[in-house]
Amino acid sequence: MAAPLHVAELGGGAHPDRYHQFFDRLLSEPKGQIDWVDISSEMLDLAQDYLADQKYERRIEIIKFIKSDILAYLDRQEDNKLDLALMKYTLDHIKDPGSLFKLLSHKLKPHGKLVATLTTLKPELKAISTNARFLLNGEEFPVDETRPLKDGDEITIKFFKESGHPEAGYLENAETIKYYYSPNTLKKLAGDYGFEISLGDWKEIVPVSQQDKEDLDQTMLVLRKK
Repeated sequence: MAAPLHVAELGGGAHPDRYHQFFDRLLSEPKGQIDWVDISSEMLDLAQDYLADQKYERRIEIIKFIKSDILAYLDRQEDNKLDLALMKYTLDHIKDPGSLFKLLSHKLKPHGKLVATLTTLKPELKAISTNARFLLNGEEFPVDETRPLKDGDEITIKFFKESGHPEAGYLENAETIKYYYSPNTLKKLAGDYGFEISLGDWKEIVPVSQQDKEDLDQTMLVLRKK
């Protein structure tokens, strides 16, 4: 019989109503466990609200909700404990990715994996998107320009009240900060901490149908502990 899986969703947010096939696997015998880790009490409350729906109520059997910073959570875990760590656009929030890679090198089991989606690998930043304004290292720049990015640059994201209408102003208390790291830096860190790495367009990493290839653009990082 296969061993139960121990998974960590790092920066889980509000949606444990996804990953249908994966939850089916975790709920099959022997049952696994997924630690749903988020620093925000509000996000954890929203996530637990989803489990009141009959479609998802069995997931409470294997989800453990944990209020914690990502690095602090990992630091508390036993070595060689996790089969899989997941990060949905949260790796970009880590100011020191070396600390993350170092912890994962200890906490993942041999051949364990991190699967993370990234905001971008492109070394440039536009000033504005449909739903947000971007500041580089705390400073605004003209909306018709782009700025080059270097490793460690801080990107502040301010979300518009109305998508596509900057003149409506910004959402209150919705500002967030991310950091840029180049492919070369991520690859070097992977090598330094004993990981095999796949990095780039998810469609080149994961086998998918032609329809899926047309439907979604997403940048992915996969680390595999040797």
